Amino acid sequence: MRLILLTATSALVLAAVLHAQSAPPALPACMQNAPPVNVEARDVSVAKVLPFLGASCGVEIRVEGVEETGAMRSLPNIRFQQAKVVDIFRMLVQASGLTYRVVDERTIVVTKQ
Repeated sequence: MRLILLTATSALVLAAVLHAQSAPPALPACMQNAPPVNVEARDVSVAKVLPFLGASCGVEIRVEGVEETGAMRSLPNIRFQQAKVVDIFRMLVQASGLTYRVVDERTIVVTKQ
């Protein structure tokens, strides 16, 4: 009985750890609390739009090592209306096959997966 309880507890702890590791890191509070924005850009790459999003609330978003990814391809039109900054950021990062790391409340580094 003790072995079954220990095994079940270990499985639950392992599942919680794996889930925590796979969850995206929390973005800075100023990006999460920013009011909805309108974004419209033409003939621009995702790598150039991301730093613009961070600059709206004083966060430096550095895009590094993405030269051979879709993030460098120029898109004819990027348009969001009344969207949250964090939602735009996450959608662009995910759609481009990128990942990000939050260094501190004022710095995010975006790289390829």
